[in-house]
Amino acid sequence: MNFVESRLLGVQIDDAGREISLSIVGSDGAKFFLELHGIERFLINELRQQNIIENMKHWTQGTEDSSLRDAAYFLMTGVAENDCEPRLATIAHAVVERVLRGELEMVEITAVFGAQILASFTSMTLRAET
Repeated sequence: MNFVESRLLGVQIDDAGREISLSIVGSDGAKFFLELHGIERFLINELRQQNIIENMKHWTQGTEDSSLRDAAYFLMTGVAENDCEPRLATIAHAVVERVLRGELEMVEITAVFGAQILASFTSMTLRAET
């Protein structure tokens, strides 16, 4: 799935905070809902009215790279790995290991004007608006 040049229109969170639906309009005008299930951690910042998606990374089982570590550390601790105290580093490292084992997934969506979404969750579905 490639949402580059699409627009992120909104975020809806259920009452328990465990299900999140991201409303996206593709560059061709098609509307989608990217649904994240079993949310463990969610971060969103600098969301604006027009959020043109610049990049989207989705990490699943066995997809280790430095960007996964960077995202996990920031999501879990709010700082980069080098600035993280040892106790929090253990927590962030555990999230990376869970992604690599397939117990958890992570996604990072960045928009042109600085908006960012980071989330860890158990599964994700894509649903076209009907």
